[in-house]
Order: sequence, then structure tokens, then C-alpha cells
Amino acid sequence: MANDMVSIIIPTYNYGHLIAQTLTCLISQTYNNWEAIIIDDGSNDDTDGIVQSFLNSDSRFSYIKQVNQGVAVARNLGLKLAKGEFIQFLDADDLISEKKLDLQISYLEANPRVDISVTDYRYFETSNPKMLYSDFTLRNKTLVQPVHGCGYQVISDFLIRNPLVIQSPLIKRGVIDKIGNFRKGMHYLEDWDFWFRAATANFCFGFLDHNAAIALVRVHKESASQQSVKIIEAEISFRDLAKDNILQSNLIEAEKMKLITRNDELRIDTYKKMMAYTHLYELSKYVRYYKEMPSTAAFLKAFIKALNLKRKLFTK
Repeated sequence: MANDMVSIIIPTYNYGHLIAQTLTCLISQTYNNWEAIIIDDGSNDDTDGIVQSFLNSDSRFSYIKQVNQGVAVARNLGLKLAKGEFIQFLDADDLISEKKLDLQISYLEANPRVDISVTDYRYFETSNPKMLYSDFTLRNKTLVQPVHGCGYQVISDFLIRNPLVIQSPLIKRGVIDKIGNFRKGMHYLEDWDFWFRAATANFCFGFLDHNAAIALVRVHKESASQQSVKIIEAEISFRDLAKDNILQSNLIEAEKMKLITRNDELRIDTYKKMMAYTHLYELSKYVRYYKEMPSTAAFLKAFIKALNLKRKLFTK
């Protein structure tokens, strides 16, 4: 296993000003058997020229440009082209520590039952990359518990939130072969759906607790993970898909029902957030929310909570 190739899939869109730093962090990796597949999702900046210098100096890099179709399609093309036994996703504005691949390969070798090795991650700003934070707000107020294990508890953890950033895991190719690619129709939270499908397919996550194996997430105004109404809308889609995945899992019926009940509660909470960002005069949207809710009581409960949340959001 120590000599197996890692395929690093890097979707990019107009990140010519940042991608050089990302590609440089790969050259610095202590594990050398990797290929980096850069999928340009229709950039109209200087990405081509920046990447070309890396293509000229290192044959491990490859570059494909496609018509803009979104990050899920770009990653799926990378998966189609990947030759490695292991898959590492890496966004074009983010970084990984120089020993990450090396340490994760060794971890998987020592723990053959683990299918997906995950590491800790930290956030940073471009203006001060050495200052690392535990959460996206850069306030060090939140520290997500690591994902470890398989079965009911891991599925439950993923149901509540996505506890991973895309560049944390190193994945055995067999996981992709079984659960398939990223969903094309999801323009947000496609990674959460991907990890949840892996969890419900009973793949095992293993947390590598090592301060030299870190995923580094850049925080800036273009970050896709910034909170938005579109992300909240995507969570509603995720909740519907999650229910199907739970039903198809090999959990016992009592565990399935417990997770589905929890998912229904979280779905209502998501509508609460949607309503908080919806103006009261947008009646057609509220009619749609009502039709999509399981009952009048559930709608009213979410609506009342939304009014309170709206007050908090817009009186800060």
C-alpha cells in the first residue's frame, strides 16, 4: 500500500490568483506517488497560464478545461480520469499540510478496516496564513468532534451536520466504486450528501489525530461555504435524500426509525431558517413551504420559531 498512487482532484473556477499556492503545497508533499488532476470549470481569468508553469515542470499535474457546469460535475470528471487507489479532493483555494498524504497512507496501512481516513482541519485568512482557527467565523468558538467509526453513531453524526471539509478525507477507491459520484443536481452541500452516502453504505471512517496531518481551509469573500439562502434550500434537498439513504442502509429497523424521526425534526428546523430569510410579503413562498411540510402544526411551529429567529438576525 505504501507505494500506491493518490489521485488529487482539484476543481477550480477563477482562482488563478490562489491556485499556485495550492499546487505548490502538493509539490511539498513528503509522499511523492500522486497525480493532480486540475479540472477548470470554465474560468475566464489567468488560471490557464498559472497552471501551465506547473504542467511544464512536473508531469504529475494534468489540466482539463470544461464548460462551466459546477463543482460536482468537475469532481466527477476528475474521478473518471483518476488512476490512483486513493482519492484526495482539494479545492483550488485551499491547502493540505506537507505530511498529510504520507501520514494518512501509513494510517490506512496500519488500520485495514478503515475505508476513509480523516484528519483535523483549520481555517486561515489569506492575509495571515500562519494564524489558524478552529471555525469558519475565525473566533475559535466551535470545535467539531472528529468522525470515527461506522454504523449508527457515525450516520447519526452526519445527519446532524457535515463534520468534514472536503480536503480532510483520504478515500480508498472502493468507496467511490460502490456509492458513485457526486450528485449532479446539487450545487451546494454535494459533499455532505457524498459523505452521508458513504456512512449509510457502512464504510468505516478513521480519525488520524496528528498535528502534522491537517487540512487548511481559506476564508475569504468567495468561499462557497459562506452562509446563504441557497445553502439552506440545499439542506432541504439533503434531508429528503437522507431519508432514502437511511431506508436503504443495513441498520436495524429501530435504528432507521429513530434516525428518520430525527431527520424529520431537522427538516422542520431547516424550514424555520428558510422562513427567517423570507420576507413576510412573499406569500407564494410561504404557500410552498406549507405544502412541503408534513402537517399544519409543523408549519406553524416552524413559522413561529422563524419569526423569533428573524428578529434576532435583523436586530443585531
